[in-house]
Amino acid sequence: MKVQVLSAIMSYGKSTSAIKMISSEPDNFYFVMLPYLDEVKRYQCEEKGANQYLPEGNKLVEPCDEKTTKSQDLLNILKQRQGSVVTTHAMFENLTQEHFNSIKNLPMRRGEKVLVLDETIDLVKPVNDNRLSSKALQADVENEYIIVNEDTGKVQWNSCKEFEGNQGAYHHHEHLKNLCDTGMLYFIEGRYVVMEVSINFLECFDRVLVLTYRWESSIMANYLKVQGVDAEILDLDEDRVLDIYKYIADHLVIPDDYSIEEYRLSKEGMKNNVGPIRSEINKHIKQAMRDYEIGLDETLFTTFKNPDGESTIDWLKTVKIGQSTKLDSQGKEVPACFLSHTTLGTNEYRHCRLMVYGLDKRIQPAVQSYFSRNGSSMPAAEWELSSLIQWLFRGCIRDQQSGKEMIAVILCPRMRKMAQDWLEGIKRQVREGKVAKASEAISIDSKTRRTKMQQFNKWKKNNPGGESFSFDDYLIYGGPKLKRMLKEAA
Repeated sequence: MKVQVLSAIMSYGKSTSAIKMISSEPDNFYFVMLPYLDEVKRYQCEEKGANQYLPEGNKLVEPCDEKTTKSQDLLNILKQRQGSVVTTHAMFENLTQEHFNSIKNLPMRRGEKVLVLDETIDLVKPVNDNRLSSKALQADVENEYIIVNEDTGKVQWNSCKEFEGNQGAYHHHEHLKNLCDTGMLYFIEGRYVVMEVSINFLECFDRVLVLTYRWESSIMANYLKVQGVDAEILDLDEDRVLDIYKYIADHLVIPDDYSIEEYRLSKEGMKNNVGPIRSEINKHIKQAMRDYEIGLDETLFTTFKNPDGESTIDWLKTVKIGQSTKLDSQGKEVPACFLSHTTLGTNEYRHCRLMVYGLDKRIQPAVQSYFSRNGSSMPAAEWELSSLIQWLFRGCIRDQQSGKEMIAVILCPRMRKMAQDWLEGIKRQVREGKVAKASEAISIDSKTRRTKMQQFNKWKKNNPGGESFSFDDYLIYGGPKLKRMLKEAA
């Protein structure tokens, strides 16, 4: 398996490059995974997509749920060799060992099996509590349905126990056993339920092509490091990158005039103050709209949907900024100006000139615990910044043809400072006329790493909130500076 990464700023043309690659190598079998269904048609499109160049029997086919589940339809496509596949990231949670085997067993007369990932996938992520809760797993441990490895937290199904499927008394067992069979499930510290996309899936392919921005900060990049898999970073057209950077430098504004400093905007911090915080967000949105003379139709904002169990969507319907509505992918009426902070890879909002970010994004403790158990760590601050940038680039800054200035109102001081530093870095590269190389992870020997990790764990225990920093943060900045950063963020 060869992993290649095209890591470039949004608007570089990564998807277009992938479509051209698929079109020019029609003998390969492709498994294309995209963030949203809207992008599927773009890859399939007969005019600009890949299918006009792919032969019959190898065109990109999207699994559907008209007659069966999408997971079963995917299996049928693979077994009957109906063509290459294009689907969404959501399919990952429904992959089974049977899917893996079907891909491995595909006959190839010529070409390679190629996995194309448009945006990284979180190969390690918390499991949806509605499907598999920590309470249910704890009961399964006590009833000996599952066995949890004490060192890694990896979950195995107890083969001595009878499996009744979804017809039995425990309806979650079918999903649980599938995750166990594919080696995907971890139960850490008796409270974190984490799913790992098995490396076996990636190893079904000869080549994996990842399209993203700030690869080094992604969960996927750090997962592959844990697995000992190297990635080849593909060269970029530096002139193209500098053109985009110059546009960003000239058209992106991150003002200091709008800020919420009295309350913490993390999900945990918002729980007990959600009412006052929502009022503050509402006030700042309306003030920014007045100051920059931007209408609601060109405004987009985000915050946590349910920080205290009460829906932000329902709250929005009670205030003026939420009165304009649209239908979401499930056909539900939602405020047109709200967009989830996890949104990736869509051009639907490229007309928006005012983007308001009303939260303090933190990496999930479950993910950090997983990497810690595996002798590694995530660069938390870099991941959080990447998530913010991805959201901001849903707005008009991604559309260079518009020539419009975009205002990014970031209400959390910590997140705003990170974004301003990033923007200053963009401007510096424009002034120097040279694209900076992504920083490489600190390399230290295993013995020193273990000692430093012990010091880091002790530091976290002595500094509440320290879990928001990664081990790499500790190596780069040291404990005293991180402590000062905690005080500034409090």
